[in-house]
Amino acid sequence: MAQVKKIEPLAEYNVLRGIGHFFENKPLPLDFVFPGLLAQSVGVLVAAGSTGKSFLAIELAMSVAWGCDIFKLFNEDDVIKPGPVAYIALEDPLDVFWTRIHNIADYIRNQVDENTYKDILKSMENVHLHELYGAGYRPMDTDDLTASAHMTQTIAKVKEQGARLVIIDTYSRFLAGHSESDNAVASTIVSIVEQLCKATGAAVLILHHTNKASQFSGEQGNQGAARGASALTDNARYQMNMWKMPPADAERYGVDEEERKFLIFGEVTKANHMAPQGLKWIRRMEGGVLVGVDPEPELEPRNKRKKPENFE
Repeated sequence: MAQVKKIEPLAEYNVLRGIGHFFENKPLPLDFVFPGLLAQSVGVLVAAGSTGKSFLAIELAMSVAWGCDIFKLFNEDDVIKPGPVAYIALEDPLDVFWTRIHNIADYIRNQVDENTYKDILKSMENVHLHELYGAGYRPMDTDDLTASAHMTQTIAKVKEQGARLVIIDTYSRFLAGHSESDNAVASTIVSIVEQLCKATGAAVLILHHTNKASQFSGEQGNQGAARGASALTDNARYQMNMWKMPPADAERYGVDEEERKFLIFGEVTKANHMAPQGLKWIRRMEGGVLVGVDPEPELEPRNKRKKPENFE
């Protein structure tokens, strides 16, 4: 029988003696890394494979690094504070990221003037790619599910980089063999990631897949579409879902079949610190770049969406 490690006392056990101060003093403004995702909190980006979640995550990283919504993914008046980003790359090798980033750079170059492009390029020095594909990365010890030496290394690197945002790509790789369906494992993973948040001040966005049931039923835009244990969604403070436009929606919105292949829906399905934002249309451009677009005609409410014809 494996020996379980003894639980040591907490390094800090803070108790606020009384809350009267909160009655008489206005709170500090909440610090959002990007709209809906609060600093020192955990969020999830959920999509089926090959939808483009890694592309979207890279674009979010670039937007935070520059401090501007480069790709029209948010509302026009939303503010993004600039800051460093750490991208934990567990699923793809460096050459894949090189291709994606170069394609995105080509898009940016064609959208802005030369001086703006130079400013954006300079800000990209604040995006730190943790190249951990094939490295055997394991964030928690197998025997007692506590933060591992690998996670300790990550926390030290993120703190050194001063990151405001940490992106973990992907959740299944981050689990390192543990079951996605185990709520205890999911809760523990979030707890370990929160230790990173607390130690560094950063927000963490975890990339994850949708379950097959939601894909077949046309419910990929629901909070429960995340694959595996519900504790991941329950414990996260933010969740965004993205999915390819279904044929039934294309028919209702008057989108032809060829154009439909390039359109993706995005929706924040959980945000503990933000009002509902509604559905976002995203178009896949040349090279896989994702850009927010204004839909026509006007959208119908989500509860009026039809299920796919093959759903029983």
